[in-house]
Amino acid sequence: MAELRKATDVGQRIDASDKARWGAWVKQHNIREAAFKSVGSSQFEGLQPVIIDGQGTWAGYYLYTTSEEACLRWVPPES
Repeated sequence: MAELRKATDVGQRIDASDKARWGAWVKQHNIREAAFKSVGSSQFEGLQPVIIDGQGTWAGYYLYTTSEEACLRWVPPES
């Protein structure tokens, strides 16, 4: 949650409600949203998607839930 707050403070957080930025980021990084959400939802309830658009270790697409203290990160399949 600290990393998410940092991303928010510097304008690197993208929420799904920001459709233009969200769609562009997902397309650029070839995220398979439906598959990721399906796998995550089978393990945890109340997952929220968020993107940290940066260059550091924490950059990426996440599903998180505060109720179960869980965070999943999308990792692209190996080529």
